[in-house]
Amino acid sequence: MQYNEIQEKAVAHTKGPMLVLAGPGSGKTAVITGRCARLIRDGISPSSILVVTFTKAAASEMKERFLKLTGGKARGATFGTFHGIYYGILKNTYRIRGGCIMADDLRQNVLHEILLSVYPGAAQEADLPSQVGREISLVKGSRADVRYFYSGVLPQDVFRSVYTAYENWKRDNGRMDFDDIITRCHALLSGSPEILQRWQEKFRYILVDEFQDISPLQYEILRMLALPENNLFIVGDDDQSIYRFRGASPELMLNFPKDYPDAQILALEDNYRNTPQILGAAGRLITHNRKRYEKLQIPVSEDGEKVAAYMAKNSREECRRVAEDILRAHEEGVPYEEMALLFRTNGGCREAVEQLMEYRIPFQAGDAIPCVFDHWIAKNIFCYMDIGAGSRARSDFLQICNRPNRYLSRDAFYEPVVSFEHLYAWYEGKDWMERRVEQFESQLRMVGRLSPYGAVTYIRREIGYEEYLKSYAMERNLPAEDLLSVLDELADSARNYRTYQEWQEAISAFRETLQEQKMRSPKDKKEGVMVSTLHASKGMEYDRVWILDVNEGIIPYHKAVLDADLEEERRMLYVGMTRARKKLTLCSVRERYEKAASPSPFLEEIFG
Repeated sequence: MQYNEIQEKAVAHTKGPMLVLAGPGSGKTAVITGRCARLIRDGISPSSILVVTFTKAAASEMKERFLKLTGGKARGATFGTFHGIYYGILKNTYRIRGGCIMADDLRQNVLHEILLSVYPGAAQEADLPSQVGREISLVKGSRADVRYFYSGVLPQDVFRSVYTAYENWKRDNGRMDFDDIITRCHALLSGSPEILQRWQEKFRYILVDEFQDISPLQYEILRMLALPENNLFIVGDDDQSIYRFRGASPELMLNFPKDYPDAQILALEDNYRNTPQILGAAGRLITHNRKRYEKLQIPVSEDGEKVAAYMAKNSREECRRVAEDILRAHEEGVPYEEMALLFRTNGGCREAVEQLMEYRIPFQAGDAIPCVFDHWIAKNIFCYMDIGAGSRARSDFLQICNRPNRYLSRDAFYEPVVSFEHLYAWYEGKDWMERRVEQFESQLRMVGRLSPYGAVTYIRREIGYEEYLKSYAMERNLPAEDLLSVLDELADSARNYRTYQEWQEAISAFRETLQEQKMRSPKDKKEGVMVSTLHASKGMEYDRVWILDVNEGIIPYHKAVLDADLEEERRMLYVGMTRARKKLTLCSVRERYEKAASPSPFLEEIFG
């Protein structure tokens, strides 16, 4: 295999620590597999080599390329994920069974049950178990004291109760989660010098891919394993570190030369992926980050098109224009599979998916697309509208009768089919309650007369549902804007339909499409335009990329207030921009949900 000059230096490295800075499209996989092959050629036993990365797919691809490079003769080298390697170490010592490792769905179910027992309203917040799970992982991965950890999704005393109950459940049921694999492996190797020595003697040469995504505890284990020879060969790009919410710490990569003063440092400068225009724009953006390695990126490909930017009136116009761009590109011969739409969050792609469906453009999802219409807030709104349309189901009334609070008793709804006559009779003699029932009936009658958009707005403003959500958020230490954004999405969707029935039919088609995406096997052939978050796009590349909603409050995200947060947001956009091989378009809107929207300050950094 042919290597450029700097790649050759990395491949030829023999002993001691080395840091290889590998920007987008610089051939890092070729360097890792090439170095493994060179070590074996120089007489190192394949069984002494450990290659660690973050996903099974990446480890599998790297192993496949390595075996191809060596003609399949060096099968003793170990390729795996951090969790896979560390689990293997535990299993070798404790003889634990694979069945004791909790699958993610079981973890979510356990956390859901615990939350239901200690936190009122948990049943309504479908994302809460996964959010709490991420915070538990953060506590354990950073070795923080849970007593001093500040939760962003639960009151502090509730978070500590959930954390303790979850740890107790695992202990009582003989289960481990993926975080436990890391913590227990660290405890094992820290407390058993003879076991540590055995693994040090086995893995004498350690290579790490995507090092910028490593957590402190994962790194500590690696450092122990690499002793005493410190043949630690790490490859990564600090500019692509975008997983702080999972516990990744880009500072570990920045501090590597302090941990290993004798480490050699190389930067792979040639970029084989992006045009000069795309690489230049991404470079202008990322140089505004202060905490990073300065590095040169030289495009190898020929000149291409300028990075495009356009501002649409609103999301609907933005997504329609992108859909038309996709159709034109396809007519020019670009396969759908070579195009991608990227978003800051997976909750932001509803309009784009609807437009792709309308234009009959096939698409695939990079990660699960949530259905806003399944959110508990949406279900509340639909209950109001169902009753307004004539439903008298007790279950519908019970969902919304006290949202906002009308002080109506559940006992008053004692029949499967609700009758307002019976409600009045229930509160007979209580004038103030009769007036509440009368107002409730009048409001529901009005909802039934309005268009879908008018109904959502009336429920939100006149009935007081928005104020109810603000109070709900305050009581539970939740960001109110996250809940109100669901109302914004519903109103934005409802605007496109004349009748409630039309809207519900469109929602059913939308749900069905998302369900088809979920049912696709990872082994299925990838077909259609990629719809993905910036996070999930990492490691991918496409001929044409559109990044949508490059607006203040979205990119960078409204929760990013600290310098470290803003630097990560900038890195996230950098990652998205460098997914594009030939053409990149940055899209923004002038208004969102009928409110003025500002372009992202990052656009000024890119275009000057």
